Amino acid sequence: MKLFIGVCNSQDTVPAAFHWSWEEMDKPYEYQKERFANDDAIIRNNRMVRDFLRSDCDILVKMDIDQIYPKNYFTVMVPLVEEYKVIGPLIHNKHRRNQYAPLLCARNTFPIVRTITNWEPMAVDGILEIPYAHTNLFYAREAIEKTKPPWYESKYSHDNCAHRMNRDYSFIGKLRKQGFNTYININVEVGHLVEGVVNSETNRLWQHERR
Repeated sequence: MKLFIGVCNSQDTVPAAFHWSWEEMDKPYEYQKERFANDDAIIRNNRMVRDFLRSDCDILVKMDIDQIYPKNYFTVMVPLVEEYKVIGPLIHNKHRRNQYAPLLCARNTFPIVRTITNWEPMAVDGILEIPYAHTNLFYAREAIEKTKPPWYESKYSHDNCAHRMNRDYSFIGKLRKQGFNTYININVEVGHLVEGVVNSETNRLWQHERR
C-alpha cells in the first residue's frame, strides 16, 4: 500500500502547527509526498490528481498546510479506503461569516453554502455519507481513474465575473456520477488554522455561547 500525499502550499512558508503535526504523525505506509504551489487552486488541485495518476501509488491523500492533523491520521483512515473508496476527516469552515460550520453540505450551491445541521445522529459507527464536503480526503485509485479531467473546475457566469460552482463540489459531483459517494469519519477531526484552531469546540462556542 503506497500513499501519494499531495500538500497544497501556495505560500512561501509553512505554519509551524502544520509542520509539527506532520512530524508527529504515525507513518507506517510507504508514501510519496509532493507540494503543489500554484496560486490558482483549480490548477493546483488538477496537477495533484494528474501527478497521482502518473505515480505508482494506490491512494491519493490531499492535505492543506492551513490544517493540523492527529497523530493517528493515517493509521485510522487508510484501512477505511478499501471499503469506502472516498473518505475523509471532519473539518470545520475557518471563516467566521460561515459560523465555523462543519464542511458537510447538502446541495451543490454557490456562493451560498447549505450545510447539513444535526448531522451527528446520521452517522453509522462514526461514518457519515454526505452529498458534498471538502476534498481533503483519501481516494482509492479506482475512483480517480474512472473520473475524467478536468477533475476540478469552477464554471463562471456569462460575463466571466463570478463563479457559479464550488470547485470542491464539482469534483465530488464527478466522483458520485461514477458511483463513488463521499464519506466522513466524524471521529477523526482535522483542525483548521486561522489565528487559532477552528474545530468542533469553536463551532459549539459560536453557535451556543456567543448569543
